[in-house]
Formats: sequence, C-alpha cells, structure tokens
Amino acid sequence: MSTATSAPLVSIITPTCGRARFLPALARCVRAQTARWEWLVLDDSPEPDRWMQRLAQTDARVRYIHSGGHLSIGAKRGRLVAAARGEFVAHFDDDDYYAPQYLADMTRLLTERRVDLVKLSAFFVYAPGVGLFGYMDLTSPAGRHYMPTATGIREVEPCDEMRIGDDFALCYGFSYFYRRTLGASSRFADIDLGEDDNFIRCVVAGGHRVATLDDVRHDCLHVLHPDSTSHCFARYRMPAFLLPQLFPGYEGYPA
Repeated sequence: MSTATSAPLVSIITPTCGRARFLPALARCVRAQTARWEWLVLDDSPEPDRWMQRLAQTDARVRYIHSGGHLSIGAKRGRLVAAARGEFVAHFDDDDYYAPQYLADMTRLLTERRVDLVKLSAFFVYAPGVGLFGYMDLTSPAGRHYMPTATGIREVEPCDEMRIGDDFALCYGFSYFYRRTLGASSRFADIDLGEDDNFIRCVVAGGHRVATLDDVRHDCLHVLHPDSTSHCFARYRMPAFLLPQLFPGYEGYPA
C-alpha cells in the first residue's frame, strides 16, 4: 500500500505501563509499516520514558502521552481512541510483533469485506521462556492445546483453564482493527483484564459489521511471557526453526 497522503491514516494505539524494554522493538515494527500511520502511546508508569519522549520529538507521527496517575488498560484505550485522528484504529500491544504488511493487510481486508471491524481468529504465538512456537485457533477451543508455564509446556483443555463461550473468537481482542467512528458508540470497560469484552459487545449490539480472519500471511506474532496480561494457548505446536523463516523481522524477546 502506498504511504502517500491520499492513503487512509491508521491510528495505532498502545497502552503501556512499566514495560520500557519492549517499546524500542515495537517502535521498529510501527516504523516499518507500509501503510500510512500515526502511533499513540499512553504510559502511566511512575516516570515518563525518556526514549519514547525523544522518539516523539524526532518523529511527528509519534505521540507519547505520560499520565501522572494510574489508569486501567480500558481507560487508556478509551483515551487513545478519543485522541486518534485516523480513519482506522489498530491495537498494537506493547509486547507483540507486527510484520511490515500488517496494517496494509488489515486495511485491505476491512475494505474488501465491507465491515466496520476485523480481527484475527487464528494467529501465531510464541513463548520465548519455554521455546513454544505455535498457532492458535480461537474458533476451535476444544481439544488438546499447549500452554506455556513458568517451568515448561503443559497440555491442557482451554475450557478447563478459562471461561470460553461462542464469542471467544470475538472477545480475544489484541488484534482489533476498526473504523474510528466505532469509538463514539462503543466503550472499553474501566478494568485491566477483559476490557475489550465490553467494547466488542457494544459493537455487535450496535449493528456494526464484524469479520474474523485467520493469519495466513505471518502478519502478527502474539508473544506470551510471565508479564502477559491475558492467557493464551497454542492449538498446534510447530518446530522452533520455522520462527525466523516466518518472521524474519522479529528480533527476539528483550532482556
């Protein structure tokens, strides 16, 4: 996709707190995107991130906002959407990897399917602490899955580990990509875990069109680690040597 000014602007939103070590790698993902973008980061760490402040000073497309008081992840998402200027909003979590074509692919798919929101229902996952590389299918929660733990990899039934319903594929929201106008009618709950559940239910109840899709182009790598804010599993386990072949731009988990 062309980065000319005629291309639609995508507002990337990233809530963060105490995760400064992840932000340089995410910045490389953002700046490599082939779509036209702006990046909004809302950080409620005790002290502002000097690295992000310098980046915002040198790149007008980056807006770094430091909050003096604690905010829930839901509150941060709401503030970021309200500050966005783009036609579309993309969620970029601070610890995941997004390939250069990610925004362009999501923009194309949303437009082609004539919907208001798209998200991934199947995607690649990586748990660097235990060497688990796999693929998660949210539409197939039954059966054997692989879950990273502090000491290894455990085979589990997801329904035994967390509440899973028919809406699981919609409510697991790290990959939401949507028209910014949805923010006027849909709200994120003011909580730290499951804040996207309220948002997507408002979207569906409002009659907005939603589509889910499988990541078959290696667009996104969902990284699982001890500080992850939500649980995830791998429906399929893959050999680790495929990771650099499928995601050559991924530089590894930061020390």
